[in-house]
Amino acid sequence: MRSCAHVIGCLALVGAAALVLLALLTWPPGGLMFALPFVFLIPGIALALVGGVLVWVGRRSAVRARPHERG
Repeated sequence: MRSCAHVIGCLALVGAAALVLLALLTWPPGGLMFALPFVFLIPGIALALVGGVLVWVGRRSAVRARPHERG
């Protein structure tokens, strides 16, 4: 379960980075005149939060499952 959460979290973080990059690339030079950047930015931020939590839970479970490897 922990490796599955970790892998899904990493994939979510990669997707979030792609969405945020698309939002930055579609940002108009004269300022925000239309909503296209927000179409990419808001889901990208939400996906980054979910991915970060999944990576944190997956890593925390992995550390708890292997206490003899703590250094």
